[in-house]
Amino acid sequence: MSKKICIVGRGPSKTRLKEIPNDYDVLLFINNPFSKNGFEYNDPEFLDLAKSKEVIIFSNMPERFGAFAEEVLDALNVKTCVISRLKPNWDLWREHKSKQGRSCPSWKQLPHLPPLEEDEPYLYIWRGPEGTNLEQMYTIGGRLIEHMPDETEEYLCSIYGDKMMCNCTIYASLYAITKLKAEHIYYCGIDFYHNLKVSKHLFMNSPAYGSGNDWWDLRVKTEGEHLKILYDKYMPRFFKNVVFEFYTDADYKPTSKTVISHPSGKEVVYKHWGWDVYSE
Repeated sequence: MSKKICIVGRGPSKTRLKEIPNDYDVLLFINNPFSKNGFEYNDPEFLDLAKSKEVIIFSNMPERFGAFAEEVLDALNVKTCVISRLKPNWDLWREHKSKQGRSCPSWKQLPHLPPLEEDEPYLYIWRGPEGTNLEQMYTIGGRLIEHMPDETEEYLCSIYGDKMMCNCTIYASLYAITKLKAEHIYYCGIDFYHNLKVSKHLFMNSPAYGSGNDWWDLRVKTEGEHLKILYDKYMPRFFKNVVFEFYTDADYKPTSKTVISHPSGKEVVYKHWGWDVYSE
């Protein structure tokens, strides 16, 4: 019997958790999708489900302790807290950070979107940043925060080497496969920012870096489109025997035989939510 886990993001389809077959061993939450940004973690039905699983909270960066809120960790009996960083190597991070460009060419892979002026994805970002990614880190409540396994580095190098925008979902998936030996991953709350609208006028006059809502929407939309490609083209190539199964509100139609999508048919309306909240 293959080991199955469920990864839950912060997109609208997080509410589809109850539709997923209850045959998985681990619940892995990305950036803690609770309280006002997701589930009410003290909902009795949800707690009954969570308490029957091994629960892991996965976060972008160690300083985002909101993802590791102690009341949530206690209520869900969380076993592990993880960040999307490998053990630090500040010299290696600094070397590659210094070479990072802007006007990232990654948008060329997506001709249906306007050009994006964005910081270029660079190698070994996961070994920094200096002064923040530490050898040992703890939540406010004193729990150890685990790093990503070193085995994930070869896959991250392939992704970032192609200038693909990579978010926490991919890191969580790599962790699940390399550390937890997952062979089948369910997803909900991963909607690829699918129905975020990008203004047509941006094809003629793309927004300057960090210039406002138009730029932010284009940046996030590009990230979502890259994520679709990463799951359809990269992850099946890396892991031929792993099944990736999405319960999503996006009209996601992957071509790989090992990537399965169950669109809800709902219209997802995104607004300018801001950096902290706008995370899938």
